[in-house]
Amino acid sequence: MADTFFKSYDAAGLREDLIDLIVNISPTETPMLSRFGKVKASGKYHEWQTDSLAAAASNAVVEGTDATSSALTATSRTGNYCQISRKIWRVTDTMEAVNKAGRGSEYAYQMAKHMKELARDMEYAVVNGTGNSGASATARELKGVLSWVSTNVETGTGTGTEALTETMYNNLLQDIYDQGGNPDVTYANGFQKRKISAFSTPSTRNINVEDKRLVATVDVYDSDFGLQQVILDRYMPTDKVAVLQEDLWKVGMLRPVKYKELPDNGGGPKGQVESEFTLESLNEKASGKITGLTTS
Repeated sequence: MADTFFKSYDAAGLREDLIDLIVNISPTETPMLSRFGKVKASGKYHEWQTDSLAAAASNAVVEGTDATSSALTATSRTGNYCQISRKIWRVTDTMEAVNKAGRGSEYAYQMAKHMKELARDMEYAVVNGTGNSGASATARELKGVLSWVSTNVETGTGTGTEALTETMYNNLLQDIYDQGGNPDVTYANGFQKRKISAFSTPSTRNINVEDKRLVATVDVYDSDFGLQQVILDRYMPTDKVAVLQEDLWKVGMLRPVKYKELPDNGGGPKGQVESEFTLESLNEKASGKITGLTTS
């Protein structure tokens, strides 16, 4: 007679095997929000002025002639609306009391998580915001980098399915330079970053002799118009690349990110993180973008 085994599938008292760790690989980097300078905003519409010099020209004066003034032009006044971004969470008293894996307080865990989510939302707005003055039932929205840049736009042949080339990239750098800008930072998503890294690969590959690794990436592009730092940004649309003179972009904070505990109406604690902020584009002519790129 064969032995009869008592198998784990038949048991009712097995303990679950749950490690005391929560794994979250969602990205949290916010390059534009982190790198742009910070300034204080003092109103819901944040304004600044731009100006330009007269074109350089021959300037020779006849000896002995009287001095005469030339016509003056006024500065241009522009601005951007402050946007309110908010994240709210709530947990029950029971959820706080029960034994949990990976965290002691669910409320504290959710607060840390929502702070990171708010920062990602702010980065998305800085890159992609389209601008809105708002109304009683409409949220104000800031104008982001891609909406601000309008003077220097490179589209290649304009087919909308064109691969990014070194010629297109350098044409944009020259356009920005001709307008008086000094571009120094390029923001791209992963696909276009690889295209930029491939600019030099037909003729040059750098090899790190010490650890014998082949380096086929470009973090700094040495152009005729200066060094361009190339930065990955997950929130840059796949079909676009932004080339900026970075010191002319600032994040204006009307209300910096702040945590607030909201009233507990009896069911459990409730919290909020909120910020009111905008984007300064001190002169968009010093930056540019490439659009209509293929994404595969």
